[in-house]
Amino acid sequence: MGSDNLFKRRQDERKNRKENIRKLKSSNWLVVCEGTKTEPNYFKGAIQHINKNIADKYKLKVKIIGMGMNTTSLVKEVERLQNTIDKYQNSIIPYGKIFVVFDKDSFSDKEFDEAINMCLRNNYIPLWSNQAIEYWFLLHFNYVDVGMNRKMYAEKINEYFNKAGLDYKYQKNDENIYFKLIKYGSLDNARKYAKKIHDNYLNIAPSKSESCTIVYYFFDEIDKRLCELV
Repeated sequence: MGSDNLFKRRQDERKNRKENIRKLKSSNWLVVCEGTKTEPNYFKGAIQHINKNIADKYKLKVKIIGMGMNTTSLVKEVERLQNTIDKYQNSIIPYGKIFVVFDKDSFSDKEFDEAINMCLRNNYIPLWSNQAIEYWFLLHFNYVDVGMNRKMYAEKINEYFNKAGLDYKYQKNDENIYFKLIKYGSLDNARKYAKKIHDNYLNIAPSKSESCTIVYYFFDEIDKRLCELV
């Protein structure tokens, strides 16, 4: 009887350890960004905000890196990063999710589509925007499904902020851009609008999908993560 209880206790302990590792792995993410300021600042703000409501042991532990590289060269760099950054080397728990953030900008259709395909082949989650991540910012304020040159994004962002009551001049290195967007705009609307627009492009190559973004995938993954803790 005693040995049976000991066996069951050890079995339960092993099960709990596996469950804890699974949850910890799910919390350990890597976000590699094309830009060195705009994208990292946005995602850092998002993680800071989301972690406020998560128990300490399950908080998202996200390494966010701005590379100053683009498209295919950026994706190729992700593998090297995994083997060199301290957090990955010193941890027995690898990254549960890896996101790669980049824009179409003026890069060729071939290079942009290949960067996305490279991500998918390596099980990375590409968070692409055509033309730029500022298009995602615009969706916090309005449903924008018309072609617009990225040079016009800042002007429209300022216009929307001003209408919402903030005298603001958009700067790409704004450390608080995430918090400004959720205060004066709506993250829920941005996600809803982005998905609706993306659904219209499902049979079209990303390079031809203008204006479109799948940054909303990041928040879909966060929702999945939070459901694991219930």
